[in-house]
Amino acid sequence: MQRLRAAWHAHLPFDAAIPLNQRRWATGEGSLTARLMSASSRFRVERLAQAPQLPFADEWQALGLDRPLPAITREVLLICDDVPAVFAHTIVDAFRARRDWPFLRGLGNRPLGGALFVDPRVRRDPFQFARLSPHHPLRQALQRVLPTLASVPMLPARRSVFRRGGGAMLVTEVFLPDLLERAAPANTGAGGTRLPRRIDTHNTLPRQELRQAS
Repeated sequence: MQRLRAAWHAHLPFDAAIPLNQRRWATGEGSLTARLMSASSRFRVERLAQAPQLPFADEWQALGLDRPLPAITREVLLICDDVPAVFAHTIVDAFRARRDWPFLRGLGNRPLGGALFVDPRVRRDPFQFARLSPHHPLRQALQRVLPTLASVPMLPARRSVFRRGGGAMLVTEVFLPDLLERAAPANTGAGGTRLPRRIDTHNTLPRQELRQAS
């Protein structure tokens, strides 16, 4: 189990390295997937991994586990116009996954938000925010896919717990340098943002092209 922790806050701490536009992306309400789609001509999701693994030291208590037990872990890149924009890391209590999150197993390259925001039984806890240094285990996981990001000193991140029935799902989103300049759409509110019909979930860039795009 990773021991390194990040400081999570109810508000995103001020940091001159996080300009206003990127801050708007990190703090906006509603479906992040829908917001990214509205700000790009072509959007897709690339699943990087989905398998049981031990939660990080600052995750298992947030999920409500009594101890660090293996949890279903899903990692994806949200890609706008062929440029990675967000790294998303999701963990689910494996004991309750089949009953409370039945769609997760077959989700593939489809966006998680497309399932969460259309289900009236899903509730979302308030966001927590952090600034992640290159040494945080989430940054380490990201940098194995996009190694050029190791030179970025700090990336903003947010996380929240989704609840359905008796199950809990912790979703952490790390906001990448593409969102420094990609204009953030207006805040749509906390309600379930409607997803556009068009979404490309099949064509994926070769790994080398993804690295160059970052």
